[in-house]
Amino acid sequence: RSSGLLKAENIYYIGDLIQRTEFELLKTPNLGRKSLTEIKDVLALKGLSLGMRLENWPPENLLEQAQAVL
Repeated sequence: RSSGLLKAENIYYIGDLIQRTEFELLKTPNLGRKSLTEIKDVLALKGLSLGMRLENWPPENLLEQAQAVL
């Protein structure tokens, strides 16, 4: 469910997601506290959190890398 809501907000990659804040995500229609908590828990398992800043995101060759995986 959360992944569909994130895609509706043009969040396709973890790099896109972690640069968002809790406040920004809570403005997403139908994304409530429970979904937000689930997202934060999954990120925490990977050592990540919301509100992080990534330099050079998105990488220039992001589409090429994504196509190589497929």
